[in-house]
Amino acid sequence: MKIGEIMTKDVITVRPDATIHDAARLMADHGVSGLPVVDDEGDVVGILSEGDLILRQKPHEHPPWWRLFFADGERLARDYQKAVGTTVAEVMTRAVVCVSPDLPAEAAALILDQRRIRRLPVVADGQLVGIVSRGDLVKALAATHPSEPIALSDGELVREMKERLAREPWVSNRAIVIRAQDGVLSLWGMVATEAEKAALETMARSIEGCKRIESNLVLRSEIPYYYGP
Repeated sequence: MKIGEIMTKDVITVRPDATIHDAARLMADHGVSGLPVVDDEGDVVGILSEGDLILRQKPHEHPPWWRLFFADGERLARDYQKAVGTTVAEVMTRAVVCVSPDLPAEAAALILDQRRIRRLPVVADGQLVGIVSRGDLVKALAATHPSEPIALSDGELVREMKERLAREPWVSNRAIVIRAQDGVLSLWGMVATEAEKAALETMARSIEGCKRIESNLVLRSEIPYYYGP
C-alpha cells in the first residue's frame, strides 16, 4: 500500500503571514492538530502543530545568568520567538520532512515513529498533494483484511521461532527449548525480565500457523539460590 492511497487529500493549509489566532481558529474549526504552511508558489515552508501553539501557554522563564554559558543560544532565541511570535512564520516548525505519494505506507510509519512526529506533508512535483498522519495509518490498518494463515508443519514452526530468536539482540537466553505439536508452540527456559518473557511469547504467537502457545518460561530472579550446606 502506498502513501498516496491512504493520505488525506483535502488538506487545510495556512500562509506564513497569517496570525497565530487565525491558524488556531482553522485548527479548531476543522478538527485538525496540524497545518502545513505554504507560500505563494505552493511550496511547503513549515508546519504548525498544536505543540507549537501550546508552547505559548507555558510561562516564560528567564534562566539564571550562569546557565547561559552552557545553553544553546540559538535554541533559546528560537524558543523565545515561538513563545512571543504573532505570525505563523515566527511560530511554525521550519525543518519539515516531506514524503512522496509513491512511497510505501511502511516508510511513513517508520519516519513518524523515528522522528516522533504526528504528520507528514505529501509532495509531488514540488506541490503539496496531501498529508499523511498517524490516524491515516491506523485507518489503513483497520481497513486491512487479514489473510488466511499459512499452514506450517511443526518442524517449520520450530525452525521459524529459532530464526527469529537468533535475529533479536535483546534475547538473553539463546538456549531456549522450543517444541511444537499439532501447531502448538511450547517454550522452555529462563529469561532475564518479565518484558523479555512477554516479548518471546508474542514472537511465538505472531508466527503464522501457530495455533496457540504454551509458555513455560521462568524469570531468572524467581529461581532460588542456596549457599552452604
